[in-house]
Amino acid sequence: MKLKLVIFILLALFFANNLKAQDEAFGVKFGIGGGLGLTTKTSPFGYGINLNPQLQYNISEALALNLVTGYTRLLTKDTSPIADYDFIPLKLEIKIFPIIENLYTVGLVGAGFGLIKNAKTSLIYGGGLGYQFLNGYDLGVKFERYQQNKNSINYQPKTNQLQLSFTYFF
Repeated sequence: MKLKLVIFILLALFFANNLKAQDEAFGVKFGIGGGLGLTTKTSPFGYGINLNPQLQYNISEALALNLVTGYTRLLTKDTSPIADYDFIPLKLEIKIFPIIENLYTVGLVGAGFGLIKNAKTSLIYGGGLGYQFLNGYDLGVKFERYQQNKNSINYQPKTNQLQLSFTYFF
């Protein structure tokens, strides 16, 4: 998985100059957003909610990097004996704007810092699609996987989320 991610990033950087543009070519933007997600059937969690401030740095017309943090809560299903999973994510997202203007693909990797005692750091990775509107709004669909440390007090082997995210960039 790590090798595939590295290859994906290198290819994205190599082809970025040949792809069609987003509206703002260069610079840094601040955004605030949130999301609502559904987990997979095998997960003990039912759905997730998050709030996330982020910085977007437009490297070129076709490539942007986002630094995302905030707060995420995965809420358990009614039948689950475990507690909700609260963490602070710190993620790097790579947005690639291919051919169709303002439509992008995104890949992400980061860490989730658990908020309860003895909760270990989780690896976060995933990807998705989105659309960046010209008025500052951004709407995306992402799949995120949380690979938890086996020594964590709240360890769950299968924790995934399909998330609808909404962000406003200033």
